[in-house]
Amino acid sequence: MKSFIRSSVTLGLVGSSVMIYSLLNSSLSVLALTPEQIVQKLNQVPVFTIGNSKEILLSTDNNKKTFVTYLSHQDAQQVVEQITKENPGSKAEVITIPLGKVYELLKSKEKSKSQEPPDLFTFIPLKKELPSALSILKQEDPSAKNFPGIPLFYGMIKVDEQETFLSIKDGKKSFTPFYFERESLQKLIDNIKLQQPKFASSIEVKVTPLGGIVSAFESDDKQQEDFVKSVVLVPSQESAKKLLETFKQNQQTE
Repeated sequence: MKSFIRSSVTLGLVGSSVMIYSLLNSSLSVLALTPEQIVQKLNQVPVFTIGNSKEILLSTDNNKKTFVTYLSHQDAQQVVEQITKENPGSKAEVITIPLGKVYELLKSKEKSKSQEPPDLFTFIPLKKELPSALSILKQEDPSAKNFPGIPLFYGMIKVDEQETFLSIKDGKKSFTPFYFERESLQKLIDNIKLQQPKFASSIEVKVTPLGGIVSAFESDDKQQEDFVKSVVLVPSQESAKKLLETFKQNQQTE
């Protein structure tokens, strides 16, 4: 848990120099990672669920028990407050877990085909990001009514007529970030406008579902391995702040 907290806080608050990452035939559909690497990347993202000191509390609807995962701590806290109001003895609380752990539970469920709960897994996105995500999606699909899943924002840029992903450089390492918040991506773009103004007019904000990125990670194509390893899922500022608070609390109790 401590390494998870440290990594997520670092990535969520990273302030690095900007670089352009060139990628021939760049496509989200040709990436590949091992299962362990997938979990490691997803573990950089804190998510929230509801539980008590003994177990995760599953939502029940139509005789189906659902593991509900929230991208927003505030949304999860509001559910806890409602549960406590209706059932004061429930001792419900918000539990922070790595997204990779939820992924492992889901995959384990699929593999075993167990009839034990949970029956379903539901992810609640950051609601404030949905209008922006839908607006970007409509540029490519005007008939879209809703955004399908958890939106991730990323940047694309044209360099010598070649489309490439925006990346950041931190020391000797480079990362290609996909953000859960458009605002965080906009800060990167604003930084580019200051450092490399000639590229500013060609930058485009794009959006893709988290599920699509995970499917890309699971692809068996190894040709883009270097690029895949550079992909970083950047938590929202709220999540990064929450993790920092948790990390400080853990240090105080040691």
